[in-house]
Amino acid sequence: MERPYSRARILVMLGIILALIMADHLRSPTFAFNSGQGNVETALSQRDETACAPCGAPCPSTRD
Repeated sequence: MERPYSRARILVMLGIILALIMADHLRSPTFAFNSGQGNVETALSQRDETACAPCGAPCPSTRD
């Protein structure tokens, strides 16, 4: 009698599920936005060398 659940079959199915999840994740607009490719200016793409904070925030003296 053949076992319905073999280790190889389970690993193959988990690999297929992981590949589908990763493909969906990499094509999502959220991933594109977070990696700076969503046609939106993000904190990473707005960094300014003259800023006081590492995140690109302006200095307190230049704020209105």
